[in-house]
Amino acid sequence: MEDETVSQSSGMTSRSESPFGDTEGSVAAPSSPRTSVYSYASSIDKHLVLKELHGRIVNNTNDKYVLPADGEEHGRLDVQHEMLKAAFGGLYVRQAGPAVRRALAPRKDGDPNAILDIGTGSGCWIIDMAKQYPHIEAIGMDLVPPNFVSQPPSNTRFECDDANHGLSQYFPESFDVVHSRCITIGITDYRSLLEQAYNVLRPGGVLLTVDCDMLAYNENEEPIPAMNEDEPGFSWMNLVLTLAFQAISKRNPNANAYLNTSRWIKEMGEKDCPWEEFGERVVWVPLGPWTADARRPRQQARVRRGPTHARGLCKHRCISTSSPPGFWKPRGNGRSVDS
Repeated sequence: MEDETVSQSSGMTSRSESPFGDTEGSVAAPSSPRTSVYSYASSIDKHLVLKELHGRIVNNTNDKYVLPADGEEHGRLDVQHEMLKAAFGGLYVRQAGPAVRRALAPRKDGDPNAILDIGTGSGCWIIDMAKQYPHIEAIGMDLVPPNFVSQPPSNTRFECDDANHGLSQYFPESFDVVHSRCITIGITDYRSLLEQAYNVLRPGGVLLTVDCDMLAYNENEEPIPAMNEDEPGFSWMNLVLTLAFQAISKRNPNANAYLNTSRWIKEMGEKDCPWEEFGERVVWVPLGPWTADARRPRQQARVRRGPTHARGLCKHRCISTSSPPGFWKPRGNGRSVDS
């Protein structure tokens, strides 16, 4: 289940000066007390941001987020990106389209429009946005640099930084759109991050957040309870998801912060962060071919690829935290996780 929250900032303030902190068009604030922004430029520097764990490459800067950070994982994120595009009907839910287009319309003051993608992963979302809106400056921020298959557009830039440290490296009111997707498992205080995202939005800017519920649900959209292998209705997929979420929660007790995102954003609007608009949409993602829609077979196939590729991710997450490697040995014909 994917949940996208869309909020548009209001307010009457404006900045007459450029939000960019240098002549190259950076939105980083040089006077910021934080100095953790790291410009990754060479393979010589890999040891600073990467390390090996259980045969996979992970980030070397944040112990809360121990999902892989190698080419295989970025390939999975690319598949997830295509899955979400199919589920949403685009780079974001259709209901957010008018607000996003208004926010990214060329500015009358001559300053370039700017987008920040927090936890950019493989960079696929911000790259697609940069292609769709070539007049903007698109910035992707994550713990490690992406593994590019091809050269990204010239209007994109990628920065290595930990969102847990905040966004004070950027000037207030620097971005027209701020986007985050499936990052709560690595954020210790997600509510604070939402408030800081509001602060770096320009008036009329849009905040897009997407989060995933790691539990499995039945055809009636009811949570599937945890069961033993010998119980009727037992599901291997449900067990895998349950173990993965338990492992993630051991590292970060606030990994399920996504359950409170809507309430927090609404509360922000009632206090110091007046939102002009607020919207939320829940999208159900099928886990198997039995949910196929004969009217949209290609789209349904793209949607189903995401959960399939997530199995390896769950395996790494559980092994690196608690589950013995032997648990993950193939059983039966190996053709299906869920019978």
